[in-house]
Amino acid sequence: EFPAKPVLQITSFFCLSRSARSASQPLLCSTRCCNMRPKLCILGTGWGGFRFLRDIKRTAFDVRVVSPRDHMLFTPLLASTAVGTLEHRSIIQPIRSQPNFTFFLGDAVAVNTEAKQVCVRRKKDPLAQHREERELFHVDYDHLVIALGAVPNTFNTPGVREHAFFLKEAADGRSIRTRIHDCFEAASYPNTPPAEQDHLLTFVVVGGGPTGVEFSGEVHDFIARDAREKYGDVSQRAKVVLLEASGDVLSGFDASLREYALWRLRKSDVNVRLGCAVKEVRPDSVLLQSGEIIPCGLCVWSTGVGPRPFVTHSQLPTDKSGTHILTNEFLQVKGVESVYAIGDCAAIENRPLPAIAQVAEQEGKYLASQLNKLVDDSPPSVPVPFVFRSQGMLAYLGDFKGVASVEGGPSKFRFKGVVAWFIWRTGYLTKLGSLRNRLQVPMDWLKTLLLGRDVSNF
Repeated sequence: EFPAKPVLQITSFFCLSRSARSASQPLLCSTRCCNMRPKLCILGTGWGGFRFLRDIKRTAFDVRVVSPRDHMLFTPLLASTAVGTLEHRSIIQPIRSQPNFTFFLGDAVAVNTEAKQVCVRRKKDPLAQHREERELFHVDYDHLVIALGAVPNTFNTPGVREHAFFLKEAADGRSIRTRIHDCFEAASYPNTPPAEQDHLLTFVVVGGGPTGVEFSGEVHDFIARDAREKYGDVSQRAKVVLLEASGDVLSGFDASLREYALWRLRKSDVNVRLGCAVKEVRPDSVLLQSGEIIPCGLCVWSTGVGPRPFVTHSQLPTDKSGTHILTNEFLQVKGVESVYAIGDCAAIENRPLPAIAQVAEQEGKYLASQLNKLVDDSPPSVPVPFVFRSQGMLAYLGDFKGVASVEGGPSKFRFKGVVAWFIWRTGYLTKLGSLRNRLQVPMDWLKTLLLGRDVSNF
């Protein structure tokens, strides 16, 4: 709760008649009588929020963006930055590179739907000791788009937040890269015992989904192609252990691709252990439910996503699990006018969708097209519900190999090996958001191929 401030009332732009409310079909209403732009607030700069920002007519709306990060991160390539295959800035796009909007770096902590305000906490403040009374501020809105994404799910496992590394943000990739460097440097000292070298150079990855599998493949490539050349014999003690609680890796792929992925990883000396649940993460080891202790220098936790505090603490309607904001098929929050939710923080009623980037991006594109109709000269119309169209799934396995499941209309095409790796690289290259990224990423790939990865730390 926070004090409400007077809010300028503007004609509703996305309203529901009584009959339409019961059918959950929003009707477009004319706003041409207003001579001032409606205030549009976007929470989040992930896949959904950034796509919405790109596609919305920013000259027709007074757009305000609130996010704890000032960039859009291309997460499918984040694992590559953790070992130096790519540089971190090659896969981020600054939010302020987009014109005609206002950006606030901060965390949305609450929403007052009656006053149409969002309460925001400052993220950066070098003089915070003098400005405690200004830590919070309010952002008014006429339309609110919630695209906050999600956070790593620890399943309340002890020690995960304190001792494990996540792979969700650009800073996570930098932290992991530094930790790998530190482990190799510590193992290289002449007075480091062999047992401690084994301990330092054991890298544990928890979670056999695409992120965990791709990170395992990237670390293998680093060990095989760079560490052996630059760290000498000590690199032969390095190993990757991939722990998966279920009976298979890449559960979202077809059985043939899952089997190939498991065979390929094990052939690359990745120790894949299925049916191994983690009981606790310690500063220098991982404790399994079986009681076994795996000493390690690094533990990367990649077991799915959970809700952000904004979602669980807000008064907005949620699904039965209480972890997603509930929307109708038009992505409008149930029972709340002019508030929408997209991406991993939202769930369409009776239509579960996977928590993947392409869902959020398509939702952002759809919602922007619907709100753009409010300021178009075309006659008002009833929009069609959102429909997700899968484009397939890709995963890198290391050694220039991969698996790919590509959707082609009613058909599905499956690829594995070098062909899948080529599809993985070209597919993601075309999805990068800016020309700068499309130039930097292939240059990084070429530099890594010809000169190897940079192992310096600064």
